[in-house]
Amino acid sequence: MSEAVLEWLRSGRDDAEDIVDLPWEVKKVEENHYVAEHPKIPFILNVVFADGFIRLAVPSGIETIAMRLEERLKTYHTLLVLNERMNMLKFTLSGMNDEITLRVDLDEKSLGKEEFNDALTALLVGMNVLMDSLGLTEEFQEAIFERLGMMIIERLQRGMSEAEIINFLVKKVGMKMEEAKELLEHIKSAIGESDDKGYF
Repeated sequence: MSEAVLEWLRSGRDDAEDIVDLPWEVKKVEENHYVAEHPKIPFILNVVFADGFIRLAVPSGIETIAMRLEERLKTYHTLLVLNERMNMLKFTLSGMNDEITLRVDLDEKSLGKEEFNDALTALLVGMNVLMDSLGLTEEFQEAIFERLGMMIIERLQRGMSEAEIINFLVKKVGMKMEEAKELLEHIKSAIGESDDKGYF
């Protein structure tokens, strides 16, 4: 089953209507643990195969450990209310810093591509609902922009040409040509400034 799931993620096309049919970039982290990402999806997906279950987990980037008690209680209350509202998806706390993580556990025996797509959709909807409920929509948009910037920097470092990066932004991300050119110039200029200051 693990091979089928990874194949569902890897194969596909950029103009697909269903999330599962997008061509995700999949990397192995360790035995039975993979991460997958696609520039149109605003999160990194963890896929873990264990004991007849497939766990899909998406870290939100929101750590609750350092929150003031009142803020933490309000956040936990929001998570419990959302857990009641959302089907399939659960909001949990993970790691040393109690990071809010979105999670779906799927039974390997009965899993089909349609249910897997429903799980990915639930994660996407859940992430937007979470950010909206916590009043973090603007910060979330900034984080998405930052992630896209890192993808571009990684491609520049791999030697990809500017034309190829523009093509990536237009075809895969869905940006307009002018926006794509503007973003690339902005990132190149930021890299130039940090090189001058000796950050790299």
